[in-house]
Amino acid sequence: MTAPSRTELASTWPPTAAVAKAAGHEQMSPLQAIRRKCLDCCCNQPSEIRACESVNCPLWPFRASVHPYTSARMKNGSQEQDFEEGGADNDERAAA
Repeated sequence: MTAPSRTELASTWPPTAAVAKAAGHEQMSPLQAIRRKCLDCCCNQPSEIRACESVNCPLWPFRASVHPYTSARMKNGSQEQDFEEGGADNDERAAA
């Protein structure tokens, strides 16, 4: 039995676990996959992920392998207020 070609693997939509395994991927969570993509983007330098300034990237909020929009995190309003109320003031103070 021959291995499926890249074209055959890519034509399976949505991909199944068997197709992903045949393509050489290991099982991982979506957050692990995001972290791996961030490592790829930052040339495998974990310190660069923390320092990432690509805030327009859709993966940016998830780069620490933590989901920022869970209900428990959303209920912690003190962190949100720090950025909403003091964000502009802090930027102005830093520029002075």
